[in-house]
Amino acid sequence: MKDIIDTIILIMFVIMVAMFIINFNRQQIKKHTDKIEENEKTNNSNKDKIDE
Repeated sequence: MKDIIDTIILIMFVIMVAMFIINFNRQQIKKHTDKIEENEKTNNSNKDKIDE
């Protein structure tokens, strides 16, 4: 019985760690894509100023 409970707790722990890593990666990806979009906007506005 103790072996079954230990196995269940271990599986739950592994799932929690995996979810944390997945969510952290999503957060980082969103942060970097937002930064890239912001850089593209500033670059486009700078190109528009140069063209004028």
